[in-house]
Amino acid sequence: MTAEPLPITSLNILIVDDDDLFLEMLALEMEALGCSVQVAVDGAAALEQVQLAPVDVLITDWQMPGMDGLELVRQVRAAALQNRFLHIVMMTARGDNDTIRAATSAGIDDFLFKPLDPLQLELTVASARRNVRLHRSLERRNRHLAKAHDRIRAAYRHVRADLDAAAALHHKLLPNDKEMNGVRIAWAHRPAMNMSGDTLGVSQQEDKILFFLADVQGHGVPAALASFHLHHRLVQLAPGDPAALASAIEQLNHEIESQPNENYATLICGLLSPTERRAWIIRAGHPDPLIVAAAGVSSLHLHGSFPLGWFGDAEFMPEEVILEAGTRLVLFSDGVTECADREGAQLEVTGLSELLRKGADEPLELMVERVKAAVAMRRGTRGFDDDISLLAIEMA
Repeated sequence: MTAEPLPITSLNILIVDDDDLFLEMLALEMEALGCSVQVAVDGAAALEQVQLAPVDVLITDWQMPGMDGLELVRQVRAAALQNRFLHIVMMTARGDNDTIRAATSAGIDDFLFKPLDPLQLELTVASARRNVRLHRSLERRNRHLAKAHDRIRAAYRHVRADLDAAAALHHKLLPNDKEMNGVRIAWAHRPAMNMSGDTLGVSQQEDKILFFLADVQGHGVPAALASFHLHHRLVQLAPGDPAALASAIEQLNHEIESQPNENYATLICGLLSPTERRAWIIRAGHPDPLIVAAAGVSSLHLHGSFPLGWFGDAEFMPEEVILEAGTRLVLFSDGVTECADREGAQLEVTGLSELLRKGADEPLELMVERVKAAVAMRRGTRGFDDDISLLAIEMA
């Protein structure tokens, strides 16, 4: 099967020569080859026509009075013609190497050597036609690419606006109060991407305070949606006593485990009674909380259970903790302790404990800001590999 011949490209040609008879003869030859021809008798007129009219090919004589062909070519190329493609052919009787090099440097694409030969004209037109056809094809593709690029950018702006709106909605879930029933609250939350798989919350449950910090598997939109649902459901279930807390966590675990996609979350969650200075805490695969007290910083070792979503029949038992006046309870995600510096060294629990120890005598908000600043300094401009979240609660 033979390939179909490419369609003939119509060329707009401008011929420049100070010899009227030769100009007319060459114009007739080019028209016979299927070209649309314009003529100019000097370089100045040619330069004006090139700038005003659509020209595909410029054929100019070298030796002309006033502006010669070489200067015409230099000025045409310097004008750039708004990035229009222009195939330039120089006519000359000189075929020495220096002449060809000078013309090529000025921007010549092809040569016609006098006396002109009909076959040479055909080859020149065929070469110009092929170049113009390729350029027009490239222009069409570039226009299609530009339109596709504009559509993609518009789609990206819509997606980004939706993500920003979702991130703002997620941010609204974070605590607003700095104090509740005499208990002070401070927190840090920084997503690795524009949306976070971490969530934390504090809410009033009659005479008790519900507090929690969860870290959903993964990053980005799927993790953010899962953490949003977990946060909303936990507040909606509103456990008011240790038994209700255990029941709520078991229900959440069953809901996550029964989802068709593989998903899980670590969670530290508790009920705090400010008047009794007691808390009942459930740890589900999450790092142990830290206690900041006058004696120093220590881990609150809880027995805990598996992350939510691993086993549908898992049980979660609250553990009672006594919190003295002035004691600070600090919950954190592993994104804090696994934050690495440029050398790859992680902060780890010991590094976090040292930061908390240094801020133990500072107001709660300043202690949390100390941790935020240290973590940000470790990452610099590289961004975060994991979501960062920390919740600090200070007993009155």
